[in-house]
Amino acid sequence: MANIPGITYRCKADADWTMLYMSSGIDSLSGYPASDFIDNQLRSYASVIYPDDRERVSLAVAEAIALKQSWLLQYRMLHKDGHICWVEERGRAEFDDQGQLSFLDGLILDISEEKRLKRQLITLTSQLPGVVYQYQHWPDGRTAFPYASPAIQKIYGVTPEQVKEDASLVFSKLYAEDLPALIASIEQSGRDLTIWQHEYRVYREGGTLAWLSGRALPEKMPDGSILWHGYIQDITETKQYYLQLELANRELELVRERLNTASENALIGFWQANLETGDLWWSPVIYQIFGFDEANTQPSAALFKSTVHPDDWRLIKQSEKMALETGIHDVVHRIIRPDGSIRWVHELARMSPAENKQHVFIGSVQDVTERVQLQQLKDEFISTVSHELRTPLTSIKGALGLLNSGTLGEAPQSMSQLLQVAHSNSERLSQLINDLLDIEKLVAGKMRFDLHAVEVNAELEYALHNLQPYANQYSVELQLQPITPELSITADKFRLQQVITNLVSNAIKFSGKNSIVKVAATRQADQIRIEIQDSGIGIASEFQPRIFERFAQADGSSSRQSGGTGLGLAICKELVEQMGGIIGFSSVLHQGSVFFFMLPIHPESI
Repeated sequence: MANIPGITYRCKADADWTMLYMSSGIDSLSGYPASDFIDNQLRSYASVIYPDDRERVSLAVAEAIALKQSWLLQYRMLHKDGHICWVEERGRAEFDDQGQLSFLDGLILDISEEKRLKRQLITLTSQLPGVVYQYQHWPDGRTAFPYASPAIQKIYGVTPEQVKEDASLVFSKLYAEDLPALIASIEQSGRDLTIWQHEYRVYREGGTLAWLSGRALPEKMPDGSILWHGYIQDITETKQYYLQLELANRELELVRERLNTASENALIGFWQANLETGDLWWSPVIYQIFGFDEANTQPSAALFKSTVHPDDWRLIKQSEKMALETGIHDVVHRIIRPDGSIRWVHELARMSPAENKQHVFIGSVQDVTERVQLQQLKDEFISTVSHELRTPLTSIKGALGLLNSGTLGEAPQSMSQLLQVAHSNSERLSQLINDLLDIEKLVAGKMRFDLHAVEVNAELEYALHNLQPYANQYSVELQLQPITPELSITADKFRLQQVITNLVSNAIKFSGKNSIVKVAATRQADQIRIEIQDSGIGIASEFQPRIFERFAQADGSSSRQSGGTGLGLAICKELVEQMGGIIGFSSVLHQGSVFFFMLPIHPESI
């Protein structure tokens, strides 16, 4: 008896449970020797039962005796030093041949550690968002949840006690359409003893549906039942996100199909390039544009470079350089296909927001060969017309100037007004023809440039001095910001004045009365940046991509307030680029614009 764990005892069936025998295990549990309890000499066993549990224990034992059944009880015991421990008692009553109660025999075990672990388990499982459970299925079809953490109420709307003996209440909560698949998954897991994992829906209060995800490990029990140990969690929010993502993916796929169709019809391909890593991706249409075999071609920067026409590399480099500052890459150039044919393409890209300090461009490529050819035909036609008009127009303008000068005598007042209108319009027509001839020379590469050191400060002062009368007409103040003296650039002096004059006059023309146009020049590495800032009407975003196109005007109506041919900015772009520089702008509608161009610094300045 001494070797049996715990306490064994025999006591009389009297009111005091007078002990006839008690093993030495009582020493460690109560702190008192077994001899204290024999015949209740110093104390009774009831005295070491925790006061709050004594009545419950007494009633349970009395009920078991009355029914002639054994009892199984858990209660607390009070140690001599004041600490409390948990015990489990198993006992039964002994009856004589006449059925009279003789003795009570029992075994008491220390379950304090079990209780502590159970409390820890309950504490841990109560912190989980889902339910930790055991689900048991017997061969006769009975089901139950022998154990379930309190979270089962949140998951299924039932308490652990309600389903401890019968799980049917849980199954009544399941969404009917999901029930067959759920039962089939449980049966297969039990049959193969493989992990059960499933997603299904349950009804919540108010009739709403919630998504659950469960996973459990099955175990074959001695009585033939299967016991699953698992975890179930609410995945409604995640599932909704997933379903929304699935819907978005279907919509995205539809949009992608439409985009691919439009891309193929318009011969526009799309690409993405990482300037740091060199990674390049492009859409299938680009293979068609460049004449590549899609099955045997891997997109790469080297492959693209191999197609560029040698004479157009300068244009691409200039555009890429400007793109690092403005975020926009916009260039039209030629490519040479593998079969030797030459095509014109238009590259347009925008830099995406910097991630990990990497420059990534996302853009498009369009085959514009037909458009360029039509433009060339138009340019040839305009050039021919311009040359044919120049000689007679010079004669007409000269004759009108002579009549207006009074050399041939004073003309009547009514005729004089008509002559002045005719002379003014002939001047405008002459300027248009000159602009047309300039742009023709620039595009054809026939304009000569005398590049040498040009002092920036002097040229800006000269340009602003000449434009001051024009600024006075619009009540605009011209301000030249302080510039480092003796700062020089490599440029053609006459063409530089043409660019500055055009940009400043535009700023004056589009600024309001009593406003200020600021002109500044700063050094940036091996280049000088000259910028003209106004506080005028700004440029609409939809027009900005066309700002440097020929004949492009934001207000194309016949009643526009500001005159012009629409060639000025196109000429400026060609002049700056052919002097080895870049030109660009930034603008906010109704707040103003900043136009700038950058030219190489002269070696003497360095």
